[in-house]
Amino acid sequence: MSTSKTVNNNPVVLQVEGLKTYFETRWGTVKAVDGVSFDLKKGETLGIVGESGCGKSTTAKMLLMLEDPTEGTIRYQGKDIQNATSDERRAYRSSVQAVFQDPWSSLNPRMRVRDIIAEPMVINLNLSRSEMQDRVAKLLDDVGLSSYHANLYPHEFSGGQRQRLAIARALSVEPRVIVLDEPVSALDVSIRAQIMNLLKDLQQEYNVSYLLIAHHLATVRYMCDWVAVMYLGQIVEFGPTRELFENASHPYTKALMNAALPSHPDIEQEEMILTGEVPSPLNPPEGCHFHPRCPFVIAQCSTEVPEVREIAPGHVVSCHLY
Repeated sequence: MSTSKTVNNNPVVLQVEGLKTYFETRWGTVKAVDGVSFDLKKGETLGIVGESGCGKSTTAKMLLMLEDPTEGTIRYQGKDIQNATSDERRAYRSSVQAVFQDPWSSLNPRMRVRDIIAEPMVINLNLSRSEMQDRVAKLLDDVGLSSYHANLYPHEFSGGQRQRLAIARALSVEPRVIVLDEPVSALDVSIRAQIMNLLKDLQQEYNVSYLLIAHHLATVRYMCDWVAVMYLGQIVEFGPTRELFENASHPYTKALMNAALPSHPDIEQEEMILTGEVPSPLNPPEGCHFHPRCPFVIAQCSTEVPEVREIAPGHVVSCHLY
């Protein structure tokens, strides 16, 4: 699904076209990601939402070069990273960092905080020891911690503080893109807003782009400029956040919105209950992948792949109803 139509002139940092990842198993071929396309622009946040197993995290792993795509291209600042030189791939890895869901498992418990934050700088930047110390102190201050925290170990911090450390480490090499894989879902509700506000403030300061992988729609609505809705390895709807939330068009997107609690108890929502289970990526349905569960299914849904149509500026949907 092509989602390259946008409504502003910010330069594209990361461009994904026709990305596919298939895994061979003893039972057949798993189509984890099946033709995903999108642009991520400078200083903006793109959220990818969908049920577990829809391909969100696999897409993130490909962008982080932790998985090799079966087909498709990933372009960083116009360069195809699959065909890049070893030096260009190394520069890409430095420019695209990650913050993962569980800050406890992503931080080395045997390293002090100063070494955890400085490690990417040692590998990727040519800085003196004093320069790295100064940078570690600034990063700790930027994420709401103090310089004395540099001598402590991860187990001496709360979950929210550990996520702040993970954010500081990701920012240490001045990346252009940070992949946020469920960055607040493992935190207490009272801490989530603090971390989201911190991420938005740091985005303004560092002019960094975020790719947010999430399932909590309130987080996506607050954090993102753009939203891509994934179902069974494909993007079924893409658009500016406000437009998509106010005018959700794909039946699957409507079902996701309906399943979330309203922002106010007086808001009435149309009841929409999906039947059946998510089909297996080993044998996805013909035509529209969503048709076995869709309450608005028509005859051609089971035989024809729907075209991508722009229904508002930047808002595209893959559905026969349009």
